[in-house]
Amino acid sequence: MDTENGSKEITDALEGMVGEDADHVEKERQEWYDWMREKGKSPLKHEPVAESNADNYYRRLDQLHRAAIEYFEPDDKACLTPDQADELLLLLARDEIQKENDEDYSSASKRKFSDALRKYFSWRYHEGPLDFEWRPRVNFTDGNHTSAAELSYEEMGLLLEAAQSYHKLPSYYDTPPEERDRINGLVAQRLSKPKEDVVRKDWQRADQSSKISSLTSVGYDAGLLPAEVEEAEVSWYKPDQQILKIPREKAAKEREKFEVSLSDESCEWMSRWVRERRHLAKYDGSNKLWLNREGNPYQSGSLCNIVRKLCEEADIPTEDREVRWYSLRHTLGRHMKSDGSLAQVNDQLRHETFETTVSTYGDSAAEERQQTLNKSRRKAKRAAEDPEYNPYADDNADNTSEQVSRSSSDADKVVTDAGGGDVHIDAFIDNTSEAKVDITRKILSDQESPDDRSSTSDD
Repeated sequence: MDTENGSKEITDALEGMVGEDADHVEKERQEWYDWMREKGKSPLKHEPVAESNADNYYRRLDQLHRAAIEYFEPDDKACLTPDQADELLLLLARDEIQKENDEDYSSASKRKFSDALRKYFSWRYHEGPLDFEWRPRVNFTDGNHTSAAELSYEEMGLLLEAAQSYHKLPSYYDTPPEERDRINGLVAQRLSKPKEDVVRKDWQRADQSSKISSLTSVGYDAGLLPAEVEEAEVSWYKPDQQILKIPREKAAKEREKFEVSLSDESCEWMSRWVRERRHLAKYDGSNKLWLNREGNPYQSGSLCNIVRKLCEEADIPTEDREVRWYSLRHTLGRHMKSDGSLAQVNDQLRHETFETTVSTYGDSAAEERQQTLNKSRRKAKRAAEDPEYNPYADDNADNTSEQVSRSSSDADKVVTDAGGGDVHIDAFIDNTSEAKVDITRKILSDQESPDDRSSTSDD
């Protein structure tokens, strides 16, 4: 589908279907592809889609366009419409559109087709005649949650950073007047108010939302399942204890364990979000912790979309692995096992199995799990900032020899004669047996009088 000069071409199959409109369709798709490579990742911030991702979007849209012509036989074969896109996703959901070998598409493949349509209609909305931002009526998950990909420390740190700037708006004053009207529509959506009532200060309010940061941060810490995000209520959050208390009847499964610890960072985002949501009209009369733009609780498909968008923002590869909402839970389990213990993993993820593990390692205290969460966060943040940092290296290994040698040399400097038979000790020593022995020996040695030393030698 690429020419020698790098331009894109539609497939021969699509060219044959659209006939004399082939040049028009190919020109349109080239403009769409160029837009993706220029600013398709974030139109407001002019960030590009990676070349490999743009190529995949282009290829899948070609397939979908051919399917639309085959199934709907439209009068205008050159144009793919939002209504046709909705119908195509329904056909995919019912497995009425299949592979060439008559096998069904996987849930992950169906979701990728949906992503291609969203990217195409996003271009039509931002650059073309479409006056609304198309959203799929059918959301696809990526199949069995046990196959969800885990994220590395670096990737998790980058994803959490991306959540903080998710859907960040450009500066009001730097935005040309002709673009402000479109962004006013986005601000109106976020604040649930009429577009004509949007003013400059609303841009700042809409740009400071902590909803996605709190959702992602708590979703990771607590290992929340999609059904639990959907049911989550403000009353679950206990800031004084730094926990999320999930009622048994609201949990995705009947569980004996219902309290999960939260890191300091999650508690900070939660406190901000609880204050913020009080001022949002769509939460009036609702005790739900998080609602989507339409005022409905989040479901699995929309949560997976959020994670994938954050990965795209953070340049985290997703093409050859199944990254979705469950990835946060699996990543937490892996990191907590690395930084803590299997007993902590069992308690934090509220598993009912692992009796042998729990009986061997013992139950873990909430405060202990909080410290492990904070340790995992520090590693993730450092890994995101420093590509050379190895989060799996033993933090104490490099410091052991240095601590031992330093404790011996430091002991000679901390005890000084204060006069009058007194000594002054000013020391900060390592909490090791060697350091304690060295400092004690130095104190006792300095307290001996010359006569004591001579009498000892005479013996």
